[in-house]
Amino acid sequence: MIAGILVAIYSELQSIYWVVPMLGAIALLGSYLLYIKYRPALRKEFVFGGITLIAFFFVGINLIIFKTAEYRTTHYQNFTNEYQNNYLVEVSEIPKEKPNSVQVVAKINAVKQENDQWISSTGQVLLYFKKDSASLNILQGDIIYVESDLQDINEPQNPGQFNYKQYLSFNQIYQQGFVQQNDWKLLSSGHFSIISYASVLRDRLLETLKHHGLSDDELAVASALILGYKDDLDNELKHSYSSAGATHVLAVSGLHVGIIFLAISFVLGVFDKNEKLTFTRLFIVLGILWSYATITGLSPSVVRAATMFSFVAVGKAFKRDSNIYNTLAGSALVLLIINPYLIMEVGFQLSYLAVLGIVYFQKIIYRRLYVKNKLLDYVWTITSVSIAAQLTTFPLGLLYFHQFPTYFFISNLVVIPAAMIIIALGIGLFLTSWAPPVASVFGFLLTWVIYGMNWVVKSIDQLPVSLIEGISISILECWMIYAIIVLFVISKESRKLVYLNWGMILFALILTNDHIEDTRHHFTKEIVFYSVKDEPNINFVDGKTNILISSDQLYQDRSTMLFNIKHHWFDLDLNTPQHFLFDEVIQTKQLLGKNNFYQFYDQTIYHFTNTSNPVKVGKVDLLYISAQDYYPVDNILQLAEPELIILSNGCHWQYHKELEKIYPTPKDHYHDIKHQGAYVKSL
Repeated sequence: MIAGILVAIYSELQSIYWVVPMLGAIALLGSYLLYIKYRPALRKEFVFGGITLIAFFFVGINLIIFKTAEYRTTHYQNFTNEYQNNYLVEVSEIPKEKPNSVQVVAKINAVKQENDQWISSTGQVLLYFKKDSASLNILQGDIIYVESDLQDINEPQNPGQFNYKQYLSFNQIYQQGFVQQNDWKLLSSGHFSIISYASVLRDRLLETLKHHGLSDDELAVASALILGYKDDLDNELKHSYSSAGATHVLAVSGLHVGIIFLAISFVLGVFDKNEKLTFTRLFIVLGILWSYATITGLSPSVVRAATMFSFVAVGKAFKRDSNIYNTLAGSALVLLIINPYLIMEVGFQLSYLAVLGIVYFQKIIYRRLYVKNKLLDYVWTITSVSIAAQLTTFPLGLLYFHQFPTYFFISNLVVIPAAMIIIALGIGLFLTSWAPPVASVFGFLLTWVIYGMNWVVKSIDQLPVSLIEGISISILECWMIYAIIVLFVISKESRKLVYLNWGMILFALILTNDHIEDTRHHFTKEIVFYSVKDEPNINFVDGKTNILISSDQLYQDRSTMLFNIKHHWFDLDLNTPQHFLFDEVIQTKQLLGKNNFYQFYDQTIYHFTNTSNPVKVGKVDLLYISAQDYYPVDNILQLAEPELIILSNGCHWQYHKELEKIYPTPKDHYHDIKHQGAYVKSL
């Protein structure tokens, strides 16, 4: 089924006629089952398996076709044009406050037509309301009249950048709009729903944490770890957890839900001996699990975990200690039927691979070392779990994040038991909040446990080589690494070395491909002007040599650099950059720079940034304009005679207007980074 889903996504299959081969395969499967019922001697497992796989393949294709919002005839884009920008929307998720706006995901229930009639529609859109007292009070479920010119989500603006457009499309969002203060009106307040009530309850629990002494980083971690609220986590703290390989504790997931499940199972253990209360126990377990999942925001990670443990609970209630692999497959099947696009989520991939790794490899790793001391044995158990999970997830970590946390096995010795204690203390605080003296004790203990955990994580982050960055592998190499892992498993289970030999051949191919890529990168020479809002920059690449000219503010902004620039460096396997400011004199083997004039091999660049002190330079290859004040373009062209003009993301808007007048066909004359994305010139 997963293969069918992937084929449908990447081939953009839309035809409803794909239902025909699906029904045919299902009919064939039914006929075969009926046939072997009367002639069991003719049953062939490979025939049954082959037909089943084909049927599920076509089921996967049809799931995508029928679950993709924009393929529906009722999708709002079928009723809109450049003159229609009036919509009735319903807020479908909890709004998020941004520095200058309020981000709202909304369903478009109706579109206004030219005859002033409203037509019902479907589909979701991403709206940014200008931040004020009114927009800050928008709630999930609100019905709002909106006037906004919806625009398609932009493609990635820089090479190697995260594809936000694709990410949103997998969540059935294809357009965004900006809503000014007077362009919307609240028609009705959010109606009651379990999710909205859970959101209100979570806000009250957050206030309870604040009221009992938690603040700053301790409050941020408690909110994320216990309640799934991550808005208060600052970038430095998140980076520390990422470097230490402990990010998973900050997102409510299998670890957290597992702790809740074990606690419930322990408390309700008294029901195990009474079969009449079996289903009462099941309903209580499922009720608490999904209530917790709802309170924590029904994030994809908690939904996955709750689904997995629900399968375990149901199996136990029916006295079926099912194979854990069947439980995992069953939960994944249910989730993918509900939303087949989950397969494209990094979290979905990582969570299931981590569990598979723990289930299969943990025992193998644990048995490699016998420890008699109970405390050391406990340490080794947690370490083996961490290694097993890392073994099946590190290829995805390299593919998506280009990094590997070196000391993950050390951090997990602390954060896993600490997470168990924190959740227990958090529950204790909430249950005793009616008795302030008792709750304050829980708050005090909670603060210091989190403080200690943060201190350990930050200390690990400060260790030498705590995070290996810049590792770049292709999708093909990622698949090859997983193929090696699978071949190892097959070799172990079948006790045949031939599969291990195939794994070694694949490993040799990966090394060969990596060497070829290194050789190709060795001859790379390029000049890159990245699209970063209000931050001019020039990047010179020569083999692995990396020179960046920018403000110190941009260079020190870790999150902005990672999002806009560093992934391109990772793809090219570049060295740590030599960083210069624009007003510095530069003299390296590859680059000379002075007074905003640069020469990189035979390429000359003039950076026009200061309208009050222009300099005449004559003929240049590239003219880079980043001045935020306007200076007549004709006057600039008297200073420099460029082959190509490049407008930075933050320069004055009038430069674009003037160049449009001068050059009706801009392609060979100028490049506007704000509208066209980064400019890359390969030499």
